[in-house]
Formats: sequence, C-alpha cells, structure tokens
Amino acid sequence: MEAALSDELRSLLGVDAIYTQVLAAIEGLALEDALPDPVKRVLIRLEQPIRMGDLARASNLLPSTVTSIVDMLEDEGLAERQRDPSDRRAWLLSLTEKGQATRAELVEKASEIFHAVTGFDSEDTEAFARLMDKARKNIHETLLDRSRK
Repeated sequence: MEAALSDELRSLLGVDAIYTQVLAAIEGLALEDALPDPVKRVLIRLEQPIRMGDLARASNLLPSTVTSIVDMLEDEGLAERQRDPSDRRAWLLSLTEKGQATRAELVEKASEIFHAVTGFDSEDTEAFARLMDKARKNIHETLLDRSRK
C-alpha cells in the first residue's frame, strides 16, 4: 500500500515514525541527573558557547522558556552564563565540565537510539544527515523571512 503513496508522503510518514520513536526513547533515557526532556534537548545543542537568543531560535523555543531551562541547567551545575565579550548586553551559555560529560553521554545514547530505530548504517546516516541539514536550513531561513515581515 505504501508504494502507491507519493515520495513526499512516504518521506513525511518516515520522518514522523523516526521522530516518534526517537523522542520516546530519548525521553526514557536514564541519566544520572534525571533531566526533563526539554532540558535534554537544549543540552544536546550546547556543543559550543551560544547566545541565549540564538539558542532560543535554534531550539524553536520562546526566550522565556530558554531562560527557565538555562536556570535548571545552572542549578544542576551543567551550564553557566557569561557576558558575551563581543556584546556586553548579551549572554553566552556554555557547558561546565559536568555539563560536557552529561552532554557526551546524551550524544552517545542518542546515536545508539537513532541507529536502533532507523536501522541506518553509517553511509545511510551521512546521506540522511545531509538532507536533514538542508531541510533545517530551509526551515530556519523561512522562519527568519517570516519574522522580518
């Protein structure tokens, strides 16, 4: 039956299935800190120091939501806010050593989950990642265009 569906619809159904299964598995991750899912999602994005506003945009979250999540990260000793040296009005968020270790654990488990859910090998994963990068870039550019109007 799925062969009769358009490529677009099959793609949407596939992305939905992957998202649903990966999200359920990530929510079930047992980390030492027992962090809530939104905190895990932000933590995974903190590969390098980032401005709070940029983090909100990248995460598709309201700045007030990011502030609450960052408060939790700071309370757990996982992240710290510092003034951006290039703009003293802005705050940069960076991981502490504990945050880096927790993020590394999350990344490793998320990778395992992704491969278990998708059945992708490294070549499939690389091709899929390229397509998702393209889609994510288009989404962010489209949202940026809308916010300027």
